[in-house]
Amino acid sequence: MDDLTGGEPGPDMSGLGVAAVARRLGVAPSTLRTWDHHYGVGPTGSGSERQHRYTPADVARLETMQQMISAGAPPAEAAEAVLRTPHGQEEEPQSHHAAAAHGALDISATEHAASLASRIRNLADAAMELDELVMTGILESALRQEGVTATWEQVIAPVLVDLGSRHSTTGMYIEVEHLLSAVVSRCLLAVTSPQAQFSAGRLRSPVVLACAPDEEHTLPLLVLAAALAETGAARLMLGARVPASALAAAVKRSGARAAFVWSQTSETGDPSWLNDLAATNPALQVVVGGPGWARDGLPPGVPFTSSVSMALGTLLAAASH
Repeated sequence: MDDLTGGEPGPDMSGLGVAAVARRLGVAPSTLRTWDHHYGVGPTGSGSERQHRYTPADVARLETMQQMISAGAPPAEAAEAVLRTPHGQEEEPQSHHAAAAHGALDISATEHAASLASRIRNLADAAMELDELVMTGILESALRQEGVTATWEQVIAPVLVDLGSRHSTTGMYIEVEHLLSAVVSRCLLAVTSPQAQFSAGRLRSPVVLACAPDEEHTLPLLVLAAALAETGAARLMLGARVPASALAAAVKRSGARAAFVWSQTSETGDPSWLNDLAATNPALQVVVGGPGWARDGLPPGVPFTSSVSMALGTLLAAASH
């Protein structure tokens, strides 16, 4: 999860920070940052470079976007719609309505937190019962309403971590993790349209996604692929056990400016081969993730990312250059 927090509004009350707006809307701060970074629906008020403020018009725009997503619209389409529609710039609504709206938003935040806890609990229960149909329904709803990144970080990952803890304690439930991973994979593919799958999108070159040589865990790559597609970005998903030479060839042939490499286990986390990849492709930004990497041996300029949000932002920034 992201460990950054948004600031609260200062004494000048020039606007609201991301944490305050997130509470009012009942979403995670990382969701607002994703909407800002990838869709351009962000704060426009005054503030420091690292801490712009959300104006009342910004909040109104976010409320509309949230309502559209809840009604079934993909986040990218909802963002495009609200950016086309002007919102009022009134700075000081009538006090009665402002108080009523604030109370409604506080309730919304409480309801969202309860809904999130319920989703996690219900997904975990359905996984333990091997109930594929219920798992699918929970995940489809979450992906539709929250988007890929937030669903992974706030719903799926906590359940997978809990399953891992149960397995380490009991030696059981491998079948539960396998089934849940399979359902997650199918749901991620289902929410990605063919146009997003294969279009060049808004980037001139694709982001290449690959597992390290001999690494077989591909689920994190599927998450990143779906998150990239949600932003309209192109990507090449090479999958499991990608030889270093094959990754280098894919980068060269596609003209990629960014590549992400995943390592799940220490057996696949030797980073020494990344030096050759970077040397033969000087314009390429290599980004890595996963608990397997020997992080102290990463080449200079190869960042380690600890969350989907972080990886997504780094890859999009590099691929856009």
